[in-house]
Amino acid sequence: MHFYILKILSDRIENISRSYNINDDTNNELEYSLGEIKKDLEKMINLIPRLKDSEDLLMQTFQSLEKELDVIYDDHGQPTETSKKLNAIRQILQETNIKISDCLSKEEKAPILPRQQQTHLDVQMPKMSNNWLNLHIEESILDSPTMSNLQLSCDIPSINLMLCLLTFAVFPEKQLIKKKPLIYWWIGEGFITKSINKVAEEVGEETFMELINKGFIQPSHKTPKNPIIYGCTVHPWIHRMLISMARQANFFDLDTTGKVTNSYHNSRRFILDEISFPSDDRPKGELLAIINVREKYPSFSEDFFSKNEKIKVLQLGRWQSSPRHHIEIEVGKLLDKLKKQKQLKYLSLRGISRITTLPSSIVGCQNLEILDLRACHNLETLHFDIGSFKNLTHFDVSECYLLENLPKGLEKLTSLEVLKGFVVDHWRKNSCSVSDLSQLEKLRKLSINVGMVSKEGTPFDIKKNKSSSKDNEKEATLRAIRAHAQAIRAAYLLAAAGQNLLRIKNLQILTITWQMSSKSGDRRRNIFSSSANNEEEQEERSDPFAQVSLPNLEKLDLRCFPNMNLPLWISPGNLGNLKRLYIRGGNVETLVPMSDKFKPWKVEILRLNYLKNFRFHESFVLEKDFPHLLYFERINCNCIADGLYDKNIKWRLDDGWETLTSTLIES
Repeated sequence: MHFYILKILSDRIENISRSYNINDDTNNELEYSLGEIKKDLEKMINLIPRLKDSEDLLMQTFQSLEKELDVIYDDHGQPTETSKKLNAIRQILQETNIKISDCLSKEEKAPILPRQQQTHLDVQMPKMSNNWLNLHIEESILDSPTMSNLQLSCDIPSINLMLCLLTFAVFPEKQLIKKKPLIYWWIGEGFITKSINKVAEEVGEETFMELINKGFIQPSHKTPKNPIIYGCTVHPWIHRMLISMARQANFFDLDTTGKVTNSYHNSRRFILDEISFPSDDRPKGELLAIINVREKYPSFSEDFFSKNEKIKVLQLGRWQSSPRHHIEIEVGKLLDKLKKQKQLKYLSLRGISRITTLPSSIVGCQNLEILDLRACHNLETLHFDIGSFKNLTHFDVSECYLLENLPKGLEKLTSLEVLKGFVVDHWRKNSCSVSDLSQLEKLRKLSINVGMVSKEGTPFDIKKNKSSSKDNEKEATLRAIRAHAQAIRAAYLLAAAGQNLLRIKNLQILTITWQMSSKSGDRRRNIFSSSANNEEEQEERSDPFAQVSLPNLEKLDLRCFPNMNLPLWISPGNLGNLKRLYIRGGNVETLVPMSDKFKPWKVEILRLNYLKNFRFHESFVLEKDFPHLLYFERINCNCIADGLYDKNIKWRLDDGWETLTSTLIES
């Protein structure tokens, strides 16, 4: 890594050399200064491979040197003045070399082959996955001196990791990049594949963490103390290095600043930028991936997709974490053309507007593995035969708030690992039910929406206009009754399916969102109107998974849970492997379960947010009941007065249990 950063500095020196006529006798002093700086840089390059613990020192030095060299090049002053500035730079390099030598002198001396004597022929390149090699694409990348030099200077053990690293070159500098779209891209192109014991996404997670551990990318957290990593940024120095690497390897068509260029077409990946559009002069069938970086209105010619039938990744949706980035497409003119993309593995329409449905022609993408429709807010129906995607492993329709149901055929996707946004339908006969999901034995992640709010009104809180006529009041009442009935039916459907989740033995992450609520004045009333006098029996009837045990579940996320007590199945005995517990929104008042058999949790991350009625039970002690806790978060819980809640807490184990205990007492 440092080798390529030093190479950038060397290029700056060469630019300065060319800007002066160093053959002129008057420039002898300038020529001498430039030559000495080159020697100092070469000396540093030979020391770099043995350096272990001076990362910060080097980065600060490099950044300072680059600024000084840029100023010299831009000013283009008199040779004498320029020579003085170069001598000052040389002094910095000499001092840095002395510090590096001092660090190395403390270690055991070991001979090292000078960098200029090493070639890519000396490197035993690791083998790429068979799945990728069988594609017979870009063989030149494997033999590229650029790849070998990158491995030598950065200690990258595999070509897979190199290719994943190069994908960061197309994103804007210092921008937050979400983790999931990156991993999906890697899977789609075959940079990562499943192993014997792990699915492809898990291998992608490990690859992402390896890039963090090696210092190539910087992790991003929701909050400074939250240990969960959901994205990353790239240091400007690393970003410049990757741009240079990607250009040399023809991985992307970029100019020296990293901007997309259409002046040549050596890469098999097309990047949609603000002013770039795919052209028709590429060799037929050469294009492998289309990545939308900053294009708000992507469009393609009539025969573009017919000329490029080997595309494996089509990421038209947004990669940014913020929904402010608007993207819009003409659905009929684009999606209908995808029917010939039989090699397409990853299709992302995430966050794109004006998509109300997907045409039946999309079933032509027979090898599709990842279909990302997240946050397509205009999506209402899915008319295609979803069961035809036999290889589908990821299907995401979360945040598609107008989608009322998922069609039958979903249960045929026996390879499905991730299903987000499943809707518990109310009335439709041809809808997939939760019971059908029991056939998806490979399912690892599942999110469910319960009790979708009717378009005609909310289930419980229908406000009446005093000036309305009696007929309008009657119609409003009927709408409320209808919506209430839908909510009850949705809950019954979910309750009837609770036991079927036991068959999904690989389920690791479960998210349930209740899009209904009880009346604010009657929190204890559940959605089942019953004459039963036993409150515990009443509560158990409202529990969709009363007898469910999910021993492999690692994360449970409950959103807007309507009742005051947690259901019986949420206990350490039933969730013995649970590491993350999130309860956000709703009427939950306490964490103490209704069962008397309460053992300590193994939960490491506990988040309790927006629970206006929540308070810890007097007998509840976090250190005792959650001894493995690493992070605890409480936001807007226990409404004391209008707009006033208990003190917000964001705590991690490094802060100490005493700090958490005292904070809870104070609030």
